[in-house]
Amino acid sequence: MRNINLLIPGDFPPIVSGIATYFYEIWKKLPDGNRVIIASRRKSSSQIDRHYPHKIFRVNIPDGNQLRQKITKGIIYLYWAMKMHLKHRIKILHCGQILSSGVAGWCLNKLFKVPYVVYIYGSETLRFGSTPLLKNLLKIFAQNSNYLIANSNFTKDEYIRFGIPSQKIKVITPGVDTNRFCPKPRNKKIADKYNLHGKIVLLTVGRLDERKGHDKVIEAISILKNRYNNLVYLIVGDGREKKKLQELAETLGVRKRVIFVGFVPDNELPKYYNLCDIFILLNRQTEANKQLRGDYEGFGIVFIEASACGKPVIAGNFGGIYDAVENGYGGLIINPIDTAEITKTIQLLIENRELRETLSQNGLERVKKQFTLERKAEQILEIEKEISDG
Repeated sequence: MRNINLLIPGDFPPIVSGIATYFYEIWKKLPDGNRVIIASRRKSSSQIDRHYPHKIFRVNIPDGNQLRQKITKGIIYLYWAMKMHLKHRIKILHCGQILSSGVAGWCLNKLFKVPYVVYIYGSETLRFGSTPLLKNLLKIFAQNSNYLIANSNFTKDEYIRFGIPSQKIKVITPGVDTNRFCPKPRNKKIADKYNLHGKIVLLTVGRLDERKGHDKVIEAISILKNRYNNLVYLIVGDGREKKKLQELAETLGVRKRVIFVGFVPDNELPKYYNLCDIFILLNRQTEANKQLRGDYEGFGIVFIEASACGKPVIAGNFGGIYDAVENGYGGLIINPIDTAEITKTIQLLIENRELRETLSQNGLERVKKQFTLERKAEQILEIEKEISDG
């Protein structure tokens, strides 16, 4: 039998999410020390798996985040993790989501003394903590793990308030591939397609969810439209709020200024970051959507992707954003629901070219020092060594 390090990420490409990107990119940089990944089977899975350095074992996993679906996912992950352990022996089990795969970590730990770590992203204790069963499971899976790996210090603080000792929580923020995400000229083909030549381009990349703040940027565009007749807002991503945002842009008379690009494959994203003059994502806490109420941006990988492309960023002041953006250095962090402040900040960056360039350069240097994938992989290896030496 050979010992393996097993990862159950929950989300993994071709699924598109911050979690999927986090694991795909960082684990790609880890040495092939008998690493195996259990991931959801999708139509285009084979194209990804063929070129990935680690073995990916694909299984059928239900979509959705309802309680019944989470329970089903947990049972499936537990079954396959158990099977993997009996066949290969698991040295360390990496649980990518505290509820869905945390059950596998807890069960294998109790039955076979398998050490496990759980990755946390923020807002889990808020979204699930009001249900007694889920709250108890969160605590059980967290307290029995060797470590919780948080994506930001804000997330770490959330779990400390939840009752988890600080020494049990390690912070490993997302990283970015600085070979792909780097400053380049505007892509002529895409600029032609959306008529961006000579335009001041604001950009948001992310799901069209309430907490991403697209609506507040659209409001700001409507205020600034007469002052800057060449100002446009490029929205990359898709989601449940699309129709509502389109209607808002129509109502405010800026439908032609707001460009809904839709889904863009990850390998194409650097081209879109390099189209913009200013990257903006006004992250806030979800309130209107009952199912997602309490959800927030635990880190915001798009901010470091934009910084890696040499773009100044504007961010909302809620969630784990202070790990992703150093306020006043690589970007500006503002009140995400104050339309006057949002408008004033956009205007400041449009008119102050020197400030834009300073923020751009600072942000780029910070990414290269602190957010390379190689550094993130080293941090995971350090935790694995600590557990193995344990």
